[in-house]
Amino acid sequence: MSEQIIPFSPVAASAGAYRPSRRGEANRLRKGQPKTHRNNQPGYIGKTPRGMAAKVVACFRQHDWCRNADLIELRRTGYTPYSRMFDASFIPKPMRITPRSESREALTSLSLTLAANCDYSPDSDYLFEVMLPVEDIARRMNALHVYENGRKAYDVLLHALRVMEQLDYVVVHRDRDADSGQNKPMRIFLTDRCFTSRGIAVESIREWLHKYRQWAVASGLAESMKEKYQRHLLKMARLGINIDRHHSLKNRLRQIKRWVVSPELREEKARTAADLGAVLDEQTRKVRQLRPGKEATRYQNAWRRYAAGGQLTMVAQMSLENALKAEFPTLLATNAEKFYQLLLERAGVPLS
Repeated sequence: MSEQIIPFSPVAASAGAYRPSRRGEANRLRKGQPKTHRNNQPGYIGKTPRGMAAKVVACFRQHDWCRNADLIELRRTGYTPYSRMFDASFIPKPMRITPRSESREALTSLSLTLAANCDYSPDSDYLFEVMLPVEDIARRMNALHVYENGRKAYDVLLHALRVMEQLDYVVVHRDRDADSGQNKPMRIFLTDRCFTSRGIAVESIREWLHKYRQWAVASGLAESMKEKYQRHLLKMARLGINIDRHHSLKNRLRQIKRWVVSPELREEKARTAADLGAVLDEQTRKVRQLRPGKEATRYQNAWRRYAAGGQLTMVAQMSLENALKAEFPTLLATNAEKFYQLLLERAGVPLS
């Protein structure tokens, strides 16, 4: 009985060949070593400025996420990640009520970073904007990891920010990043619920904002704060980030400002603007009185044009002026127009 010879098939050989996956290759390289749970432990490592930011950071630091009613209700319903945000078929899965320690650390460090780098100036167009890019936020909350190939990752920040967005503690405006080509958080604003959920009353926030503005004006920092905000807006415009067409976002931000800015602060701002306008008008009137008009300097300008036209040498000009000053010593100080009129007549310039 003859043996059957099976021809060699490269397709069959390649089909049965082992193809290592990325996870399998990573596990092979990590053989005998523990798997990395996380690269960094989140924690606020930035500096807290003085003033209202220090008060807000102190309140946020004492917050217990295990007793947060909004977070408990959200976990009962389930999270919706940003990648499935616009997926109508996605159904969030309920989770256990108590969040893990890793989640609590990420939420706490993110809250402290946002509170410490927030704009608390009532004169800004939109209140409570975080004046830091997302990469710097990740660095200050110790959540930025740089791989060997240079890629930067801060998934801990993005997940925590998405949770706070679903809790309505922040308003996030995402836009396309020119470097990575992905939609990333570009502008972040704190909402009113971010403060009230930590036990801060509305009256306290209004009082803090009022005192913060008075301190800035008394310290001479109001103008520098305004310039800093204008530089921030200029940077956003340079990056192509514009929220003019996002009407729902602007309405939400205006609602936050109406909620937090007290009527007393608005009245004081209106009075200050009126007083400043009155002072500027008075200064303008005084300057106009001090500044001579065109008719008051008619002969003086005519003499200067005549001397600068090259029709009169410097020696002749000086001799005419010195002779007239010797003849009338006080005429230039008392009546300058008469002095220059006599100069023009003695120089033979016709006066119209």
